[in-house]
Amino acid sequence: MKQKESLWEIADVMRGEADYSEYMELILVGGLFLHLSNDPRHEKLIDIQEVLRAEENAKKKFNETLNKIEEGIPYFEGVFKELTYLEKVESTQITRLFYTLSSMNSIDNLIEELDEMIKRMTLIEGRKGAEHYTPRSINQLAISILKPNEGTIYDGTMGMGSGLLEAARQTTKSKLDFYGQEIKGNVWAITKIRFFVEGIEESYLKKGDVLQNPAFLDNTNLKKFDYVYMNAPFSLKLQNHDIVTNDPYNRFYYGVPAKSNADFAFISHALASMNQNAKAVVVATHGTLFRGGIEGEIRENMILSDVIEAVVSLPANLYQNTAIPVCLVLFNKNKAESRKNKILFVQAEKLYTEKNRFARYISGEAIEKISTTINEGIEVDGFSTFVNREDLFESNLNTKRYILPNEMEIEHFGTVAFDINKMQDIEMFKLEEAAHFFRGYNVGTKNKETRNGKYKIVQLADVQDGKLLLDQVKNYDIDNNARVEMYKLKKNDVILSIRGTVLKAAIVSEEVEGLLLSQNFIGIRCNDQLHPEYLKAYLESPLGKYLLMNRMSGTSIPTLSRKDIQTLSIPKLSIEKQKEIMDQYNHTKNNMEEEIERLQNELKKLKLTTYNEMGIKELFTTEDE
Repeated sequence: MKQKESLWEIADVMRGEADYSEYMELILVGGLFLHLSNDPRHEKLIDIQEVLRAEENAKKKFNETLNKIEEGIPYFEGVFKELTYLEKVESTQITRLFYTLSSMNSIDNLIEELDEMIKRMTLIEGRKGAEHYTPRSINQLAISILKPNEGTIYDGTMGMGSGLLEAARQTTKSKLDFYGQEIKGNVWAITKIRFFVEGIEESYLKKGDVLQNPAFLDNTNLKKFDYVYMNAPFSLKLQNHDIVTNDPYNRFYYGVPAKSNADFAFISHALASMNQNAKAVVVATHGTLFRGGIEGEIRENMILSDVIEAVVSLPANLYQNTAIPVCLVLFNKNKAESRKNKILFVQAEKLYTEKNRFARYISGEAIEKISTTINEGIEVDGFSTFVNREDLFESNLNTKRYILPNEMEIEHFGTVAFDINKMQDIEMFKLEEAAHFFRGYNVGTKNKETRNGKYKIVQLADVQDGKLLLDQVKNYDIDNNARVEMYKLKKNDVILSIRGTVLKAAIVSEEVEGLLLSQNFIGIRCNDQLHPEYLKAYLESPLGKYLLMNRMSGTSIPTLSRKDIQTLSIPKLSIEKQKEIMDQYNHTKNNMEEEIERLQNELKKLKLTTYNEMGIKELFTTEDE
C-alpha cells in the first residue's frame, strides 16, 4: 500500500496549486520517470538525485531530463510539449515530486497505480474529467464481446486510451496492432505515456479531429481495421456541418447526420473504418436507438445493410458524469449465416453492482453472462432474444421494445407477474383498426390563461383517478383559431397521457364547447366496433399499462408515440359483448361506491359519537350538522 499512498501524495502536495487535470500530467510524468529508472535500457536517462541536487534549478534539470528522454526514445517525440503544465511547474513542485519518487525506489504495480490515479482524478474533475475516460467495466465488456485476437484494432475517439489498453490486457499484445486518435493534445500525450508504461512501445496513436481529419489513410481512402471500438462524446453538436455533407472519405453513405447531434457521425466513421470481415462495438446513448428524422433513416439503412449484430442495454449510473444509461451496439460486416437478417437484443439494465448510491459497475460475472450470450447467440426469456429484420418496429432498436420484463410494479396492484406468451391464445386486434387518433394542442407562452378565454385546454392535472374533471379545466385565449378544430374533444373521446411514468386515461363525459386536448395527451375516437369504456378499462388494466410502459422511449422524459398506441393489441370481442361487460362492471362498481359511501358516513357518525363521549363535541360543528 505504500506505493499507492506515495503516488497520491504527489497529487496531494499539489492541491490548490493547479487544476487536477494539470497535475495529473505531472503525476504521469513522475510515473514514467519511475518506470524508466527501473528499465535497464533507459535507466541512464533518469537521475532523480541530480534533479534534487539542483534545488532552485530543479526545473532546468527536469526539462533537460525530458529532452534526454525525447532524444533517447523517439516514441516520445512531441509528447511533452503537449503537457502544458510542465511549462508552468516551479522548481519547488518538481523537487517535491522527485523527493517522493526517490523514497519509492521501485514500484511493482505502476500500471495499476496510474490507472487508479486517473480514475481518482476523473472522479474529482466530474463532468470535465470524464469526457476522456470510459469506466473500466464498460471497456471490459466491450472487448469481451469484440474478442480481438490478432490483426488491427482502432479507436477513433480514444480519450486516455483505456479501451485499447483493455484490448491489450485481454489478448496477446504481440498479435495486435493498436491504432487510436484523440483530438486534445494533452490527452493524446497522456495516452502515449500510459501505453509506454504498459509495455506497448509500438503503437499508432495520432492527434487530431477524427471527423475533420482522420489520421489513418491508405492513399486517399480511410484505412480499414479488423476491430473497432469507440466511445465517442455523447450528443455533440457538429460545429462544421460541411464535414459530413462534403466528406472526401465517403463515410456517410448510410445518411448524412444532422448538425444538431454528431452521434451518427461517429458511428458512421466507425463503420467506414471496418474492413469486410471486421467487427465493431460502439458505446451510445439510448436516443440513438429510437430517435426519428434523419437518424431513423440512417438506422433503417444500417438495418437493411444487415451490419447490426447485437444491441445491449446497460445500467444507468455507470459513468461518473451522467446518470443516463447507455448501450453497446455490435456491428459485424461478416455475420454468420445463422445470424443474417436478425439482431440479438440483450436487456442488461439490472446487471450492476453498487459502488455507492451514485455509482455502479458491471461485475466480472455479469460481463461473462452478457458476452457469452452475445458470442454464443443464446436466447434467455426476459434477458435476450433474436428479432428478425421484418419484425423490427420502424427501425426502433430500443431493447425494451423487444424484451419485456417478467414483472412490473403496477399502481393499485403492486408487483404483477406477466406471461406474455399466453397472448398468442387470445384473439387480438390493433387499436388503429377501430379508432381515429389525434394529437393535442401545444400550449405555449403566447397562449394566455384567462377566465373568459374561448377555449378550455385539458392538462395532466385535470385527470384524476380515471376521471376528467371538467369543472377545473382552465380557459385560454388562442390567437390562431384556424387550426383548433383538429384538437377539439367530443363526448366519448378517450384521452391517454403520453409523457411521464404515470399513465392517465379518461373519457370525455359530455359535450363541452371549445374543449381542446393539450400536447400531453393523445385523443382516441372509437368507431362503432369499440366501446370507449371497454378501451379505457383495458388501458388501465395491468396488461394495458405493461404493454404501453414498455413501448415508451426517451432518456429524460419517457414518451409514447402515436404509432405506439395505434399498434397496441386489444382483446377482440363483439361490441355487444364489450357493452355487456362494461354494463355489468359499472353496475357493480356503482353499488360498491354507494356501499363505500354509506360505510364512510357510518364511520363519520361513529367518530362524532366518540367525540361526544369524550366531552369535546360541543366545541365544533361540522358542515353536515
